[in-house]
Amino acid sequence: MKDNSIINEIIIKVVIGEALTSTERTMYDEFIADEGNRELVEKFKNGDYQLQKLKEIHVIDVDGGRAIIEAELNRNYGKQVDIQRRPTRKIFRDVATSAAAVLVILTAAIFLWRYFNHDKTIKVKEEVKTIAGKIIGPAQRMAALTLSDGSNILLDSTKAGQLAQQGGAVVLNNNGTLQYQVKTTAPEVLYNTLTTAYAQTYDIVLADGTKAWLNAGASIKYPVTFTGNERKVEISGEVYFEVAHNQNKPFIVHVSGEKGPIDVQVLGTHFNINAYDEEAVIKTTLLEGSVQIKHNDYQTLLTPGQQSQVGNGVPQVINKVNVNAVVAWKNGVFSFENADIDVVMRQLIKWYDIEVIYEGTKPSDKISGDMQRSLTLPQVAENLEFMTGLHFRIEGRKLIVPAASPDNSQKNTKQSK
Repeated sequence: MKDNSIINEIIIKVVIGEALTSTERTMYDEFIADEGNRELVEKFKNGDYQLQKLKEIHVIDVDGGRAIIEAELNRNYGKQVDIQRRPTRKIFRDVATSAAAVLVILTAAIFLWRYFNHDKTIKVKEEVKTIAGKIIGPAQRMAALTLSDGSNILLDSTKAGQLAQQGGAVVLNNNGTLQYQVKTTAPEVLYNTLTTAYAQTYDIVLADGTKAWLNAGASIKYPVTFTGNERKVEISGEVYFEVAHNQNKPFIVHVSGEKGPIDVQVLGTHFNINAYDEEAVIKTTLLEGSVQIKHNDYQTLLTPGQQSQVGNGVPQVINKVNVNAVVAWKNGVFSFENADIDVVMRQLIKWYDIEVIYEGTKPSDKISGDMQRSLTLPQVAENLEFMTGLHFRIEGRKLIVPAASPDNSQKNTKQSK
């Protein structure tokens, strides 16, 4: 294995601002003559990147330094974050390269240098907090519940117990899941609405036992108890359903919006509806059972593995859809399959509540691969960079997509499972 210790020490000096000897300067110039090495060194000077590498190093814990990072991430993201002692999974490429090894060692070394050369009780903690506070994290389990009288309750995974009484139903929040328990029969039908903003996600158990998962930027309006001969709800955005079976009372999902209206009717089944206004079509994908799609005069019956697409043109049915990729979001994964850059960016906009800026011509290459939705935005940007060969930048809450490169020779499509 190549010994990188000398160049490690030289790069540490560069990053922390120490002067180099003439010999060290020659070695450093030779090292950064390679464009890839030069880009990695520049990247490493960024605080966000340093924090990301700190999370990957399972052995570093200088007088509680690891605990400081974890505590600050928990404060910023509102959920428990643990820097585990396990290897970090890298998407789209192998990292057993000398350059990657250099950076991992550099992270620990620079952290140690800063710790032992600054005020231990103040400066290091403040630097770590500053770095952690700048990181844009993934969506959180949060939502807004609008009751029948128009009042709102903000929900998160920490709010537990009874929230309200709505007609004959008790509204509960249990470990980040909204639940309705029917106690009595109410004379009137009351409606509630659950809404997730960008960078929020939530799930709900309706009064009949039907479960629904809301992606970021989605909503579902529903009666607190189901009366009459049908169970009807209305959604926007993307929602995954596992419908409780009731042969005598069909479950109907209504979608309005620019490309609606459509009604999806089922008795008991698992399916996903993607009905974001900015998407070209409303996609209904069936995993189990059967569903009937109604759109104006058009009707069709789906079987498992099929997807209905309803837009401004003629509705169509796609056979043998990759259902695992369609519902990957519900299972905590970004799954791209020959996706345009616009498709990828629209998902990131919703999940991280960011703005995307294109610099020049949009990249035209298709993107395929999986990433965990628990990644921070810098981690996602790095994974996309390794895959496409393009250098994505983050400025505040903006993700900058560089112009398409005329030379795609450095594109790396390798994926890790």
